[in-house]
Amino acid sequence: MNKGYDILVIAKNTNGIVVRIMSLFNRRGYYVKKMTAGITNKPGYTRLTLSVEGDDEILDQIQKQVYKIVDVVKVKIFPDTGVIRREMMLIKVKSNNETRAQIVQIAEIYRGKVLDTSPESLTVELTGDVEKLRGFIDMMEKFGILEIAKTGVLAMSRGEKL
Repeated sequence: MNKGYDILVIAKNTNGIVVRIMSLFNRRGYYVKKMTAGITNKPGYTRLTLSVEGDDEILDQIQKQVYKIVDVVKVKIFPDTGVIRREMMLIKVKSNNETRAQIVQIAEIYRGKVLDTSPESLTVELTGDVEKLRGFIDMMEKFGILEIAKTGVLAMSRGEKL
């Protein structure tokens, strides 16, 4: 049975490293649902978090294949627990004088921040786990969603371990 996994990849920040990693997934037929990449606290290294689906055998193969890429220095499969996972979302919702206060109130309950307002819309920034973002989207559907932009998952082990 396929399950969702988050994989951490730390690699030397060389030209084309992200493309090489993603190409490996593509060539092997592994589906990457979400991907985030950015710098690390160690200069010269890139941190990627990939959200994939598969079974334990596929996960083992992914780990072995990614380690074969020369500039990859660490591959870690995040467990289900003991991990902080967050995504960020910008969502633009239709609003008018009658609905604006209600949308702002709901955004505050979800700890969202209104970034932009116009006579016809509000744009809200929201950070949280997948369920929290999905809940906010569900609440905003009755107002009319104009646009959504989301990051992939950012994940980090709790405590001092990497």
